[in-house]
Amino acid sequence: MSSTNAIVDEGSVSEQRTERWSDFEVVDEEAERERNLRPTVSMEIVARIDVEADPYRGLTLAEEERVRAREWELERTRSRYDRRQDSGREVRTRDYVAARTPSRTWQAWTSDPREELSRDDLAVVNQQAQRLAGRTRGYSRAAISRMLGERVRRGQDVVDAVIEVSEALTYGAGQIVPIGALERFEADDEVSVEGVVVRLFEPRHPAIAQVGLLEDETGTTKLTVWERSNQPVVRLGERVRVRGGALGFYRERPCIAATGWSELVFPERGRWWER
Repeated sequence: MSSTNAIVDEGSVSEQRTERWSDFEVVDEEAERERNLRPTVSMEIVARIDVEADPYRGLTLAEEERVRAREWELERTRSRYDRRQDSGREVRTRDYVAARTPSRTWQAWTSDPREELSRDDLAVVNQQAQRLAGRTRGYSRAAISRMLGERVRRGQDVVDAVIEVSEALTYGAGQIVPIGALERFEADDEVSVEGVVVRLFEPRHPAIAQVGLLEDETGTTKLTVWERSNQPVVRLGERVRVRGGALGFYRERPCIAATGWSELVFPERGRWWER
């Protein structure tokens, strides 16, 4: 009887032990440890906020100001003033370029005002253009005739048109201006003259390389060559053409200065056949 009870007790104990362990879940310790070590999204956000809380930590005041100024400059460069994909200036530029097609440009340049003149007016225009072409440089007879024809087509008298075109050709940009007509210009204007060096003086200032008198058929003016202009040496009795000279006035008299932007041309220099 005692043996039977012992067997029954052992079986009941094993069943109770099995029921007790079945209440617990079997866990993989290595996987659980790896999952605990992996940061969550919230943990990453918190860590990022903690790091970016003070990005200037450890910098001096001068370094911090330099970094802030650089960040402000980058932000200002990236942002557009109108916050749009295309600014108004770009749109206007595209419209302007599209409007000026090659066909329209070609038509504008190929229109000849002389075609609208009468036969008598055209004859007078061509005659005056031939006369002006022999007195000016750099313009052909056809170009002068076109300039006259444009003014006559607009209703201007032929005589007035000839006078206006003659002044434009004589005193226009790049034209050789008579020395006697320099008073028509203003100070600091760029003019071009040509004449013969009739006298040279000793410079009184180290910034001046040469100073002398330049003369043509209409008058005489003082020519100053600055040291820093790196111009060639001017010789006495030599013909000099000054292009882009700076006009000035000394005691109400015009004078020319050769600067670094000017050009000195010697038409008669190097003529070996006259040696």
